[in-house]
Amino acid sequence: MSQAVRQEFEQHLLALLRQRPAIHLPSAVRLHALCQQQLTQETNSAWMTFWTLASRYFSGLRRGSEREFTAAETSAASQIMSGILLREQFDDTQTEGLQDLELVNQLLFLEQADVLAQRLAHLLNECAEQPEHWSDHLPEEARNMALLAQDISLAGVQQVADALAAQLARLRVTRVVDDIRASLQATEEVTRLLHQFAAGSIQTPHPHILEALRATR
Repeated sequence: MSQAVRQEFEQHLLALLRQRPAIHLPSAVRLHALCQQQLTQETNSAWMTFWTLASRYFSGLRRGSEREFTAAETSAASQIMSGILLREQFDDTQTEGLQDLELVNQLLFLEQADVLAQRLAHLLNECAEQPEHWSDHLPEEARNMALLAQDISLAGVQQVADALAAQLARLRVTRVVDDIRASLQATEEVTRLLHQFAAGSIQTPHPHILEALRATR
């Protein structure tokens, strides 16, 4: 990464942080483009994961420009800055550098996944109380969770999120309280799997969660 590119990253990241709690859309757009540009130049798989995760982060900010910049998203921005500084001095022959990158990727994933899980839970709780207030963003949020999990090969979370996205897409047409309850349980299961992953344990989803999602077909 050239010094000019690093400085541009820093400039726009600082603009994002200074504008909180509003999202500075021009910076989010430019940072997303910079991540896509870096991704096309990478050959190291771990760095490709980093740029993919960073790209998803800025893409999410672009879509949510009318909402507030959350604390978790602010923390994710700091992880991206750490990754950019690490990339500048990275030596893939040194074990320590690889460990640092792995930690950055894990934290960057978890902070984005936490935002999505909380958003899903909030929207579904609203729907449980008032089923007529259905959010068309729900399937997209679940698909975004599945893509994030795919980026770091977290199969359990991806499996639940994929099934949840399919169920939520069906519920756009017909939904009852039991179906929404199954969606909420799936969101809680995603949160459980994320917490286990954060603690260093990769677990499989409970079969009854997936069965409940598929039973709404």
